[in-house]
Amino acid sequence: MKRVLFSLVLVVVLISIAIAGCTTAAPAPAPTPTPSPTPAPAKTLDIGIAVPLTGPAAHLGTHIQNAILLAIDDQNNEGGVTIAGQKYMLNSVIRDTKFDTMIGKTVAEELVFDKGVKVIAGPFVADAIGAQSVTEPNKVILFGTTASIPGICAPDKPYSFFPGGFAMMALVNGAAYIQKFYPEAKTVVSMNPDLPDSILWLDSVQKVICPRYGLDWLGAEQYGMDTQDFMPMISRALAKKPDILDTSSTGGTMGGMCCLLIKQLRESGYNGIIWSPTVPPPGVMEEVVPEKYRVRIVTNDIVVDSPIVSQVYRDMYKRYMDKFGAIPIDIVGEIYNGVKPFFQFLDGQNTMDTTAWMEGFANYRWQGMFGHEGYWVGKPIFGINRILFRNFWVSEYIDGKLETNWEAPIPVDLFVGE
Repeated sequence: MKRVLFSLVLVVVLISIAIAGCTTAAPAPAPTPTPSPTPAPAKTLDIGIAVPLTGPAAHLGTHIQNAILLAIDDQNNEGGVTIAGQKYMLNSVIRDTKFDTMIGKTVAEELVFDKGVKVIAGPFVADAIGAQSVTEPNKVILFGTTASIPGICAPDKPYSFFPGGFAMMALVNGAAYIQKFYPEAKTVVSMNPDLPDSILWLDSVQKVICPRYGLDWLGAEQYGMDTQDFMPMISRALAKKPDILDTSSTGGTMGGMCCLLIKQLRESGYNGIIWSPTVPPPGVMEEVVPEKYRVRIVTNDIVVDSPIVSQVYRDMYKRYMDKFGAIPIDIVGEIYNGVKPFFQFLDGQNTMDTTAWMEGFANYRWQGMFGHEGYWVGKPIFGINRILFRNFWVSEYIDGKLETNWEAPIPVDLFVGE
Protein backbone atom coordinates (compact mmCIF):
# COMPACT_ATOMS: atom_id res chain seq x y z
CA MET A 1 0.00 0.00 0.00
CA LYS A 2 2.75 2.41 0.96
CA ARG A 3 4.55 1.46 -2.23
CA VAL A 4 1.49 2.28 -4.34
CA LEU A 5 1.02 5.62 -2.56
CA PHE A 6 4.68 6.54 -3.08
CA SER A 7 4.39 5.67 -6.78
CA LEU A 8 1.36 7.90 -7.17
CA VAL A 9 3.13 10.84 -5.49
CA LEU A 10 6.17 10.32 -7.72
CA VAL A 11 4.00 10.34 -10.86
CA VAL A 12 2.32 13.55 -9.76
CA VAL A 13 5.71 15.24 -9.11
CA LEU A 14 7.11 14.14 -12.47
CA ILE A 15 4.03 15.36 -14.32
CA SER A 16 4.30 18.73 -12.55
CA ILE A 17 7.96 19.03 -13.50
CA ALA A 18 7.14 18.19 -17.15
CA ILE A 19 4.35 20.75 -17.27
CA ALA A 20 6.59 23.39 -15.75
CA GLY A 21 9.31 22.68 -18.29
CA CYS A 22 6.93 23.06 -21.18
CA THR A 23 5.62 26.40 -19.96
CA THR A 24 7.51 29.63 -20.84
CA ALA A 25 7.04 32.93 -19.12
CA ALA A 26 4.99 35.45 -21.07
CA PRO A 27 7.22 38.23 -22.54
CA ALA A 28 7.06 41.67 -20.93
CA PRO A 29 4.81 43.99 -22.91
CA ALA A 30 6.73 46.20 -25.38
CA PRO A 31 6.81 49.88 -24.37
CA THR A 32 4.36 52.04 -26.25
CA PRO A 33 6.38 54.28 -28.65
CA THR A 34 6.08 57.98 -28.09
CA PRO A 35 4.52 59.43 -31.24
CA SER A 36 6.70 61.92 -33.14
CA PRO A 37 5.29 65.42 -33.03
CA THR A 38 3.35 66.24 -36.19
CA PRO A 39 5.15 69.02 -38.07
CA ALA A 40 3.17 72.21 -38.11
CA PRO A 41 1.75 72.82 -41.57
CA ALA A 42 3.45 75.55 -43.55
CA LYS A 43 1.91 78.99 -43.25
CA THR A 44 1.94 81.78 -45.83
CA LEU A 45 4.23 84.79 -45.65
CA ASP A 46 2.96 87.52 -47.95
CA ILE A 47 5.51 89.55 -49.95
CA GLY A 48 4.19 92.81 -51.38
CA ILE A 49 5.18 93.54 -54.98
CA ALA A 50 4.50 97.20 -55.76
CA VAL A 51 5.67 98.07 -59.27
CA PRO A 52 4.65 100.31 -62.18
CA LEU A 53 2.73 97.87 -64.41
CA THR A 54 1.01 100.64 -66.37
CA GLY A 55 2.19 104.11 -67.29
CA PRO A 56 5.52 105.32 -68.67
CA ALA A 57 7.70 102.83 -66.75
CA ALA A 58 5.57 99.72 -67.34
CA HIS A 59 8.27 98.09 -69.47
CA LEU A 60 10.56 98.20 -66.44
CA GLY A 61 7.90 97.39 -63.86
CA THR A 62 7.00 94.13 -65.57
CA HIS A 63 10.63 92.96 -65.49
CA ILE A 64 11.03 94.05 -61.86
CA GLN A 65 7.87 92.17 -60.90
CA ASN A 66 9.05 89.06 -62.74
CA ALA A 67 12.47 89.15 -61.09
CA ILE A 68 10.79 89.17 -57.66
CA LEU A 69 8.39 86.39 -58.67
CA LEU A 70 11.33 84.29 -59.86
CA ALA A 71 13.09 84.81 -56.53
CA ILE A 72 9.91 83.78 -54.66
CA ASP A 73 9.49 80.67 -56.81
CA ASP A 74 13.11 79.67 -56.38
CA GLN A 75 12.89 80.04 -52.59
CA ASN A 76 9.63 78.07 -52.42
CA ASN A 77 11.19 75.33 -54.52
CA GLU A 78 13.88 75.14 -51.84
CA GLY A 79 11.25 74.60 -49.16
CA GLY A 80 10.22 78.16 -48.37
CA VAL A 81 11.58 79.74 -45.18
CA THR A 82 11.52 78.65 -41.55
CA ILE A 83 11.30 81.49 -39.03
CA ALA A 84 11.19 80.85 -35.26
CA GLY A 85 10.54 77.17 -35.95
CA GLN A 86 7.56 77.80 -38.23
CA LYS A 87 7.74 77.01 -41.95
CA TYR A 88 6.34 79.58 -44.38
CA MET A 89 5.78 79.46 -48.11
CA LEU A 90 6.17 82.85 -49.75
CA ASN A 91 3.15 84.38 -51.46
CA SER A 92 3.19 87.39 -53.77
CA VAL A 93 0.63 90.20 -53.42
CA ILE A 94 0.99 92.34 -56.56
CA ARG A 95 -0.14 95.94 -56.95
CA ASP A 96 0.34 98.53 -59.72
CA THR A 97 1.93 101.81 -58.62
CA LYS A 98 1.60 103.41 -62.08
CA PHE A 99 4.95 105.19 -61.53
CA ASP A 100 3.06 107.72 -59.38
CA THR A 101 4.03 109.03 -55.94
CA MET A 102 0.52 109.15 -54.43
CA ILE A 103 -0.48 105.79 -55.87
CA GLY A 104 2.76 104.34 -54.53
CA LYS A 105 1.76 105.62 -51.08
CA THR A 106 -1.79 104.27 -51.37
CA VAL A 107 -0.56 100.87 -52.50
CA ALA A 108 1.91 100.69 -49.61
CA GLU A 109 -0.84 101.62 -47.13
CA GLU A 110 -3.03 98.79 -48.39
CA LEU A 111 -0.19 96.27 -48.29
CA VAL A 112 0.98 97.29 -44.82
CA PHE A 113 -2.31 98.05 -43.02
CA ASP A 114 -4.77 95.73 -44.79
CA LYS A 115 -2.54 92.84 -45.88
CA GLY A 116 -0.08 93.04 -42.99
CA VAL A 117 3.01 92.53 -45.15
CA LYS A 118 6.43 92.91 -43.60
CA VAL A 119 8.25 93.25 -46.95
CA ILE A 120 7.49 95.33 -50.06
CA ALA A 121 9.64 95.06 -53.18
CA GLY A 122 9.71 96.80 -56.53
CA PRO A 123 8.80 100.52 -56.50
CA PHE A 124 10.92 102.33 -59.08
CA VAL A 125 11.43 106.10 -58.66
CA ALA A 126 8.47 108.41 -58.01
CA ASP A 127 6.36 105.55 -56.66
CA ALA A 128 9.19 104.59 -54.29
CA ILE A 129 8.95 108.01 -52.61
CA GLY A 130 5.29 107.39 -51.81
CA ALA A 131 5.84 103.80 -50.68
CA GLN A 132 8.77 104.73 -48.46
CA SER A 133 6.66 107.31 -46.60
CA VAL A 134 4.65 104.33 -45.33
CA THR A 135 7.27 101.60 -44.98
CA GLU A 136 9.85 103.48 -42.92
CA PRO A 137 7.67 104.68 -40.02
CA ASN A 138 6.03 101.25 -39.85
CA LYS A 139 9.35 99.36 -39.92
CA VAL A 140 8.53 97.47 -43.10
CA ILE A 141 11.42 96.24 -45.25
CA LEU A 142 11.43 98.01 -48.63
CA PHE A 143 13.36 96.88 -51.69
CA GLY A 144 13.29 99.97 -53.89
CA THR A 145 14.67 99.54 -57.37
CA THR A 146 17.16 102.38 -57.42
CA ALA A 147 18.32 105.18 -55.13
CA SER A 148 17.99 107.88 -57.78
CA ILE A 149 16.00 110.39 -55.75
CA PRO A 150 17.80 112.71 -53.30
CA GLY A 151 17.24 111.59 -49.71
CA ILE A 152 15.64 108.26 -50.53
CA CYS A 153 18.75 106.48 -49.26
CA ALA A 154 19.90 108.03 -45.98
CA PRO A 155 20.66 107.09 -42.36
CA ASP A 156 17.08 107.94 -41.38
CA LYS A 157 15.80 105.35 -43.93
CA PRO A 158 17.37 102.15 -42.53
CA TYR A 159 14.58 99.77 -43.63
CA SER A 160 15.09 100.59 -47.34
CA PHE A 161 17.46 98.59 -49.58
CA PHE A 162 18.24 99.33 -53.24
CA PRO A 163 19.54 96.34 -55.24
CA GLY A 164 19.34 98.25 -58.53
CA GLY A 165 22.23 100.49 -57.58
CA PHE A 166 21.95 104.14 -58.56
CA ALA A 167 23.04 106.60 -61.22
CA MET A 168 26.73 106.72 -60.37
CA MET A 169 27.01 102.94 -60.33
CA ALA A 170 25.35 102.70 -63.75
CA LEU A 171 27.79 105.28 -65.16
CA VAL A 172 31.16 103.99 -64.00
CA ASN A 173 31.23 101.00 -66.36
CA GLY A 174 30.89 102.99 -69.54
CA ALA A 175 33.24 105.74 -68.43
CA ALA A 176 35.96 103.22 -67.61
CA TYR A 177 35.39 101.49 -70.97
CA ILE A 178 35.63 104.75 -72.92
CA GLN A 179 38.79 105.75 -71.04
CA LYS A 180 40.45 102.44 -71.94
CA PHE A 181 39.27 101.85 -75.52
CA TYR A 182 38.63 105.44 -76.73
CA PRO A 183 41.29 107.49 -74.94
CA GLU A 184 41.03 110.28 -77.53
CA ALA A 185 37.38 110.92 -76.62
CA LYS A 186 37.28 113.63 -73.93
CA THR A 187 34.12 115.76 -74.06
CA VAL A 188 30.61 114.72 -72.98
CA VAL A 189 27.10 116.13 -73.35
CA SER A 190 24.26 114.40 -71.46
CA MET A 191 20.73 113.93 -72.78
CA ASN A 192 18.27 113.08 -70.05
CA PRO A 193 14.50 113.00 -69.36
CA ASP A 194 13.32 115.86 -67.18
CA LEU A 195 12.32 113.82 -64.10
CA PRO A 196 12.88 114.00 -60.33
CA ASP A 197 15.90 111.70 -60.61
CA SER A 198 17.63 113.96 -63.18
CA ILE A 199 19.64 115.84 -60.56
CA LEU A 200 21.43 112.71 -59.38
CA TRP A 201 22.19 111.56 -62.91
CA LEU A 202 23.58 114.91 -63.98
CA ASP A 203 25.45 115.56 -60.74
CA SER A 204 27.00 112.10 -60.93
CA VAL A 205 28.30 112.45 -64.46
CA GLN A 206 29.44 116.07 -64.03
CA LYS A 207 30.94 116.09 -60.54
CA VAL A 208 32.20 112.55 -60.06
CA ILE A 209 32.40 110.40 -63.17
CA CYS A 210 33.90 112.81 -65.70
CA PRO A 211 36.68 114.10 -63.39
CA ARG A 212 37.50 110.55 -62.29
CA TYR A 213 37.83 109.19 -65.83
CA GLY A 214 39.48 112.18 -67.50
CA LEU A 215 36.39 113.49 -69.28
CA ASP A 216 35.12 117.05 -69.68
CA TRP A 217 31.37 117.54 -69.19
CA LEU A 218 29.93 120.24 -71.45
CA GLY A 219 26.34 120.32 -70.19
CA ALA A 220 22.96 118.63 -70.65
CA GLU A 221 19.84 118.72 -72.77
CA GLN A 222 16.57 117.57 -71.19
CA TYR A 223 13.15 116.63 -72.59
CA GLY A 224 9.72 115.40 -71.53
CA MET A 225 8.68 111.78 -71.23
CA ASP A 226 6.43 112.00 -74.29
CA THR A 227 9.15 113.35 -76.60
CA GLN A 228 9.53 111.66 -79.97
CA ASP A 229 11.20 114.43 -81.95
CA PHE A 230 14.59 114.89 -80.30
CA MET A 231 16.07 117.00 -83.11
CA PRO A 232 15.83 120.39 -81.35
CA MET A 233 17.75 119.05 -78.33
CA ILE A 234 20.16 117.17 -80.58
CA SER A 235 20.97 120.36 -82.51
CA ARG A 236 21.80 122.21 -79.29
CA ALA A 237 23.85 119.29 -77.99
CA LEU A 238 25.88 118.91 -81.21
CA ALA A 239 26.59 122.64 -81.26
CA LYS A 240 28.87 121.94 -78.28
CA LYS A 241 30.89 119.50 -80.45
CA PRO A 242 31.01 116.59 -77.99
CA ASP A 243 33.08 113.45 -78.53
CA ILE A 244 30.54 111.49 -76.45
CA LEU A 245 26.74 111.75 -76.17
CA ASP A 246 25.48 110.34 -72.85
CA THR A 247 21.85 109.15 -73.05
CA SER A 248 21.73 108.99 -69.23
CA SER A 249 18.52 107.43 -67.84
CA THR A 250 16.60 107.60 -71.13
CA GLY A 251 16.72 103.85 -71.76
CA GLY A 252 15.44 103.10 -68.29
CA THR A 253 12.59 105.57 -67.92
CA MET A 254 11.61 106.00 -71.58
CA GLY A 255 12.34 102.48 -72.86
CA GLY A 256 12.29 102.25 -76.64
CA MET A 257 12.41 106.04 -77.00
CA CYS A 258 16.12 105.75 -76.22
CA CYS A 259 16.51 103.85 -79.48
CA LEU A 260 14.64 106.59 -81.29
CA LEU A 261 17.02 109.13 -79.76
CA ILE A 262 20.01 107.07 -80.94
CA LYS A 263 18.55 106.77 -84.44
CA GLN A 264 17.96 110.51 -84.66
CA LEU A 265 21.48 111.20 -83.38
CA ARG A 266 22.91 109.18 -86.24
CA GLU A 267 20.49 110.69 -88.76
CA SER A 268 21.68 114.13 -87.68
CA GLY A 269 25.20 113.18 -88.77
CA TYR A 270 26.67 112.47 -85.33
CA ASN A 271 29.23 109.67 -85.69
CA GLY A 272 30.84 109.85 -82.26
CA ILE A 273 30.43 107.60 -79.23
CA ILE A 274 26.93 107.12 -77.84
CA TRP A 275 27.16 106.17 -74.18
CA SER A 276 23.94 104.46 -73.04
CA PRO A 277 24.18 103.54 -69.33
CA THR A 278 20.50 102.50 -69.16
CA VAL A 279 19.28 100.16 -71.84
CA PRO A 280 16.03 99.96 -73.82
CA PRO A 281 13.96 96.75 -73.95
CA PRO A 282 15.69 93.79 -75.64
CA GLY A 283 15.32 93.69 -79.41
CA VAL A 284 14.13 97.27 -79.75
CA MET A 285 17.57 98.53 -80.78
CA GLU A 286 17.62 96.09 -83.66
CA GLU A 287 14.06 97.05 -84.66
CA VAL A 288 14.46 100.82 -84.49
CA VAL A 289 18.09 101.61 -85.25
CA PRO A 290 19.35 100.51 -88.69
CA GLU A 291 22.39 98.24 -88.64
CA LYS A 292 24.62 100.88 -90.22
CA TYR A 293 23.90 103.17 -87.24
CA ARG A 294 24.59 100.50 -84.58
CA VAL A 295 28.25 101.35 -84.09
CA ARG A 296 30.24 102.93 -81.25
CA ILE A 297 27.31 102.50 -78.83
CA VAL A 298 28.62 101.67 -75.34
CA THR A 299 26.00 100.13 -73.08
CA ASN A 300 25.34 98.13 -69.91
CA ASP A 301 23.33 95.61 -71.90
CA ILE A 302 24.99 92.18 -72.17
CA VAL A 303 25.35 89.16 -74.41
CA VAL A 304 24.54 86.32 -72.02
CA ASP A 305 26.76 83.79 -73.82
CA SER A 306 29.85 85.93 -73.38
CA PRO A 307 32.62 84.04 -71.53
CA ILE A 308 32.93 86.85 -68.97
CA VAL A 309 29.29 86.44 -67.87
CA SER A 310 28.97 84.20 -64.79
CA GLN A 311 27.29 80.80 -64.98
CA VAL A 312 25.04 81.75 -62.06
CA TYR A 313 23.69 84.65 -64.11
CA ARG A 314 23.22 82.43 -67.15
CA ASP A 315 21.23 79.94 -65.07
CA MET A 316 18.97 82.72 -63.76
CA TYR A 317 18.60 84.06 -67.31
CA LYS A 318 17.42 80.65 -68.56
CA ARG A 319 14.91 80.17 -65.73
CA TYR A 320 13.53 83.64 -66.44
CA MET A 321 13.16 82.88 -70.15
CA ASP A 322 11.47 79.54 -69.41
CA LYS A 323 9.04 81.06 -66.90
CA PHE A 324 8.13 84.36 -68.55
CA GLY A 325 8.99 83.84 -72.21
CA ALA A 326 10.91 87.12 -72.30
CA ILE A 327 14.54 88.19 -72.46
CA PRO A 328 15.55 89.69 -69.09
CA ILE A 329 17.03 93.18 -69.13
CA ASP A 330 19.85 94.19 -66.80
CA ILE A 331 17.53 95.28 -63.97
CA VAL A 332 16.26 91.68 -63.61
CA GLY A 333 19.61 90.35 -62.43
CA GLU A 334 20.11 93.32 -60.13
CA ILE A 335 16.74 92.90 -58.39
CA TYR A 336 17.06 89.12 -58.13
CA ASN A 337 20.59 89.51 -56.76
CA GLY A 338 19.24 91.45 -53.77
CA VAL A 339 15.81 89.92 -53.12
CA LYS A 340 16.67 86.21 -53.35
CA PRO A 341 19.50 86.46 -50.77
CA PHE A 342 17.02 88.19 -48.43
CA PHE A 343 14.78 85.14 -48.58
CA GLN A 344 17.78 82.93 -47.90
CA PHE A 345 18.63 85.18 -44.95
CA LEU A 346 15.09 84.86 -43.57
CA ASP A 347 15.31 81.07 -43.63
CA GLY A 348 16.55 80.23 -40.13
CA GLN A 349 15.80 83.54 -38.42
CA ASN A 350 14.38 83.17 -34.90
CA THR A 351 12.12 86.20 -34.88
CA MET A 352 9.45 87.97 -36.91
CA ASP A 353 10.80 91.34 -35.75
CA THR A 354 11.59 93.39 -38.87
CA THR A 355 14.10 95.53 -36.98
CA ALA A 356 16.17 92.42 -36.32
CA TRP A 357 15.80 91.48 -39.99
CA MET A 358 16.92 94.93 -41.12
CA GLU A 359 19.96 94.95 -38.85
CA GLY A 360 21.00 91.41 -39.75
CA PHE A 361 20.52 91.77 -43.49
CA ALA A 362 22.44 95.05 -43.56
CA ASN A 363 25.52 93.01 -42.58
CA TYR A 364 24.72 89.89 -44.59
CA ARG A 365 27.13 88.65 -47.27
CA TRP A 366 26.52 86.11 -50.01
CA GLN A 367 27.90 84.85 -53.29
CA GLY A 368 26.57 87.36 -55.80
CA MET A 369 25.45 86.36 -59.27
CA PHE A 370 27.80 88.76 -61.06
CA GLY A 371 31.02 87.01 -60.08
CA HIS A 372 31.81 89.02 -56.94
CA GLU A 373 30.60 88.92 -53.35
CA GLY A 374 27.24 90.49 -52.60
CA TYR A 375 27.01 92.95 -49.71
CA TRP A 376 25.53 96.38 -49.01
CA VAL A 377 27.63 99.47 -49.69
CA GLY A 378 27.17 103.21 -50.27
CA LYS A 379 28.11 104.82 -46.97
CA PRO A 380 30.66 107.31 -48.39
CA ILE A 381 27.90 108.83 -50.51
CA PHE A 382 24.66 108.17 -48.64
CA GLY A 383 25.85 107.80 -45.05
CA ILE A 384 24.39 104.28 -44.93
CA ASN A 385 25.16 100.97 -46.65
CA ARG A 386 22.01 100.13 -48.56
CA ILE A 387 23.22 99.95 -52.19
CA LEU A 388 24.17 96.68 -53.87
CA PHE A 389 27.01 96.23 -56.35
CA ARG A 390 25.58 95.55 -59.77
CA ASN A 391 27.31 93.93 -62.73
CA PHE A 392 30.30 95.72 -64.20
CA TRP A 393 30.15 94.08 -67.62
CA VAL A 394 30.32 96.51 -70.55
CA SER A 395 29.12 95.94 -74.11
CA GLU A 396 29.47 97.78 -77.37
CA TYR A 397 27.63 97.68 -80.67
CA ILE A 398 30.33 97.00 -83.26
CA ASP A 399 29.33 96.73 -86.95
CA GLY A 400 25.68 96.36 -85.96
CA LYS A 401 26.20 93.58 -83.42
CA LEU A 402 26.30 93.76 -79.61
CA GLU A 403 29.48 92.33 -78.08
CA THR A 404 30.31 91.83 -74.38
CA ASN A 405 34.07 91.48 -74.00
CA TRP A 406 35.12 93.52 -70.96
CA GLU A 407 34.41 93.98 -67.27
CA ALA A 408 35.21 97.35 -65.72
CA PRO A 409 37.18 97.35 -62.46
CA ILE A 410 34.95 98.17 -59.49
CA PRO A 411 35.83 101.60 -58.02
CA VAL A 412 35.51 100.28 -54.48
CA ASP A 413 36.57 103.55 -52.85
CA LEU A 414 33.47 105.30 -54.20
CA PHE A 415 31.06 102.90 -52.55
CA VAL A 416 32.70 101.16 -49.59
CA GLY A 417 33.18 102.87 -46.26
CA GLU A 418 33.03 102.10 -42.58
